[in-house]
Amino acid sequence: MPDAVASPHSSSAMVPRRAANYTATRPPHDATRSRHTDVPEPDDHGGAIVRAIAVLGADALMWAVADLAGLPVPELLVGLDLLVADGMVVIGAPLTLTRRGAACSALTEMPPGRRIQAHLEAARLLREAGAGARAVAAQLMQAGPVGLPWAAGTLRAAAAEASDGSEAEAYLRQALAERIDGYQRAAVMIDLAVLRGGAEARDSIEMLVEELRRTSHPAGVLILADEVRRKMIAQGRHLEVPRLLELATSRVAGGNHPAEARLRLQCAAFRARSLTGVKALEATVEWLGKRAGGEPELALPLRAARASRATLLGRDAEQALHDARAVLAGAGPEMQFEDCWHALFAMSTAAAPAELDAAVLVLRSRLAADADAWDLAELDRFRVQALRRKGDLPAALSLLKRLLSRTEILRNQPLVACLVSALAETTVAAGGGSNAADLLAVHKLLDGRADMDVLPFLLQARGQVQLSSGQFDFAVQSFLECGSMLTGSLVDNPELIRWRPGAVRALLRLDRGTEAVQLAEENLDRAKTYGARGAMGFARLVLAVTQPEQARRELLTQAVEDLSGAGQLLDEALARYELAKTLRSDGDDQPADQQFLRVVSLADQCGARPLAERARSVARPSALPSWRRGLTPQEWKVARLAAGGLSNAEIAKEMFLVRRTVEFHLSGVYRKLEVSGRGELTDLLRDVR
Repeated sequence: MPDAVASPHSSSAMVPRRAANYTATRPPHDATRSRHTDVPEPDDHGGAIVRAIAVLGADALMWAVADLAGLPVPELLVGLDLLVADGMVVIGAPLTLTRRGAACSALTEMPPGRRIQAHLEAARLLREAGAGARAVAAQLMQAGPVGLPWAAGTLRAAAAEASDGSEAEAYLRQALAERIDGYQRAAVMIDLAVLRGGAEARDSIEMLVEELRRTSHPAGVLILADEVRRKMIAQGRHLEVPRLLELATSRVAGGNHPAEARLRLQCAAFRARSLTGVKALEATVEWLGKRAGGEPELALPLRAARASRATLLGRDAEQALHDARAVLAGAGPEMQFEDCWHALFAMSTAAAPAELDAAVLVLRSRLAADADAWDLAELDRFRVQALRRKGDLPAALSLLKRLLSRTEILRNQPLVACLVSALAETTVAAGGGSNAADLLAVHKLLDGRADMDVLPFLLQARGQVQLSSGQFDFAVQSFLECGSMLTGSLVDNPELIRWRPGAVRALLRLDRGTEAVQLAEENLDRAKTYGARGAMGFARLVLAVTQPEQARRELLTQAVEDLSGAGQLLDEALARYELAKTLRSDGDDQPADQQFLRVVSLADQCGARPLAERARSVARPSALPSWRRGLTPQEWKVARLAAGGLSNAEIAKEMFLVRRTVEFHLSGVYRKLEVSGRGELTDLLRDVR
């Protein structure tokens, strides 16, 4: 019944409101007003409509109801919408829209201009009354695009509430035809792209890129670039992201410096993630430096870019850290993630691990609950670096595995490559060399299909796995290829990827001492240029193992001091282990034993089981507590694994023994240490540590 009294929209989108409380501002004189002079007051509109329908019936013509109720048509439309929202029933029939366009059909007798005016007035009154977006949008759709400043926003809101995609797209298409600025248009285009999704996702990217080429509105450019970036990463098209950001930068170049700075930093950060951003950062620092003096809002972006550039180049860690701290301190509630990313990147090799970890946690707590998944993953990646440098291998392994279990992360190959490489290296340090090799194979990162910009991470990880499994020739090849790629990209920070130390260890095992010494000296020179205390300490450790005993002792003593001061516990344990061996070879048995025991304590604290095992195996029995001396090496190992929570079956697998042999050794441990079981054994070993 197209000409029957009907609500212009479904009640599901309405804001419930009692008809008796409804008020609306009656417009000035209008030709659509009723001819009756006895017109009800606005707060009685609902009652007047109900009485009119009660008299005329639910199938009455709209004109008849308006005439009897004494209301102009726009106010009648509003009143009907509010009644429907309340679920009012008149003569047993609910007032619902039975067919799309019913309200328009009911107004066909009006001249087109007057009909459009009626719908627009109804939309305005519904909006002022707080009705749902779909109710207001229904009237706008009947009127067609007329350029109301608030129409596009209402239509976007209605699209978000739409019952299906075709209805939502209709609202958005009309929103594009309304009077909107570049930012609003970009937002509507993004909504349309989201609607497409699925099989048409690639088409939606092209649609947004085309819109990006047309607009120069700074805010519009920023949200378009951000949306396309997310979609490209989700589709594995990460190599296209830098070109996208360069296009976006060109759209605002010379017009809006803060927007241009943000896009430049985004592009530089994306390239720096794969350690190829030196040139981009050089250009960004130069561009910001020319403008920051007259535009204070560019000061923090300049410091962020400067800190990141110094980190890639391996220069002036102190100044880079100073800039990074200033950026994080100056980041207010409306912080720019790009600035903070560059600051954390600088801190990842220049700051103490505890300081980096604390900074990451603070930033994570300040990000919105609906923050970009990639931004959160980047923060977790920095946290992994902090945990690894701090020596907390179990926590680093746990976080890495959790990240790699997330489906959306697996679509981002550069991030996956970094995470898997870190997981493989951490697994090697924790004593799982074979598992690390499996990790690289499972993720298919070394089968020739990896992109060039992630190869340095993968080559470093492969080299570590090969080194741990005794494949020294292959390890040297992997490390040197990694180094060649980094130096070709002008990256010269010895702490970003430690390829030289790995190559030195492999070369020494191949009796290629001259080459090892040359690389170790280069590594220390780079570390001194950079100036970070932890970098210099580790570089001294690497050089020490290539030197004669006297020079080795001095280098190791300084390395222990540097690494301890930098808070890098696992690196400190490695330095102490080498120092203990040197002291032992010089005949200083007591100081050597003290260092070995300190290594055991640090390695156990870090979860570095292989290092702890080596230190225990070379410590003199007299250095161990008296109760320990009665245990055989096999019994001691079984005791520690049992106290660590492993079952007999797990101990058997770990030690390549049969289960009955483990049970035999464990019974000997209980007898010699006079404990009744695992609980007392665990307590005893904990007390000793």
